[in-house]
Amino acid sequence: MNSRHLFLLIGQSNMVGHGEMDRVLPIENELIQVFRNDRWQKAVEPLHGDRNDQTGVGLGMSYASSILKRDLVDRVGLIPCAVDSTAIADWLPGTPLYQKTLDTLMKTQKTDPENNRLGAILWHQGENDAKDKHMAEQYGDRLVMLVWALRRDLNAPNLPFISGELGDFINAAVGGPYGRQISAVLKELETTLPDYACVSADGLVAKDDGLHFNAHSLREFGKRYALAYKSLISYQTP
Repeated sequence: MNSRHLFLLIGQSNMVGHGEMDRVLPIENELIQVFRNDRWQKAVEPLHGDRNDQTGVGLGMSYASSILKRDLVDRVGLIPCAVDSTAIADWLPGTPLYQKTLDTLMKTQKTDPENNRLGAILWHQGENDAKDKHMAEQYGDRLVMLVWALRRDLNAPNLPFISGELGDFINAAVGGPYGRQISAVLKELETTLPDYACVSADGLVAKDDGLHFNAHSLREFGKRYALAYKSLISYQTP
C-alpha cells in the first residue's frame, strides 16, 4: 500500500477556514482523507467542524490536491486541529491545545503505523496577536519555541513547518494594528529557522467580514503552501 503522508493543520480561524462554500467548486479526491471522529474518512469541506456551523472552505483541500498533482506524495491525510480566536500562547508546550494536538497525532500514527508518514505542519495564526504590541513583539520567539517543541515531541527534527503571512486586511481598521509586523516576523524566520517556509499572502483578499480570507483566496493560498512544501522537501533530498 502506498504511504499516507500526514499534514497537521493548526492555528486559528484562517486555518480553520471560513471561505464561502458556494463560491468555489468542491475538491473531491479519494486520495485525500481527513482524520475525524478518531478515524480516517474521505475529506470533504469543511475540514474543521460541520456544515451546520460557521466553518467553510479552508486552504487544506487545495494544498492536498496540489501536492498530489505534483506527485509529491501518494496519499494525503489531513489532521485538522486549528481553533478559532486563539493566540500563539494557546498553542505553546504545556497548554491543552498543544497536548490535544500531540494526542491526535499519536492516534493517527497508530491507525496504520507502517504506511503513515508525517509530511509537514501547516500553520496559519497571528491575527489574535496582532491586536497587542507586546504580543506581536514576542511572536517570533514563541513560534520558534513551538516549532522546536513539536519536532522534539514528534521525534522529527527536520519536519517541515510552513506558515503563511497574515492578509493585509489585518490592520488597525479591524483591530489588528500589528498585522504587518507579525507577517514580517514570519517571513524573517526563513533566514534563521531550518526546514521552515513562510508563504506570501500578497494579493489575497478578505470576505465581507474583513477578517477571513475568502474562498478563492484560500484556494490560492493552499496552492502556495504546496509550492513551499515542494521547495522544502527538494532542499532536504540529497
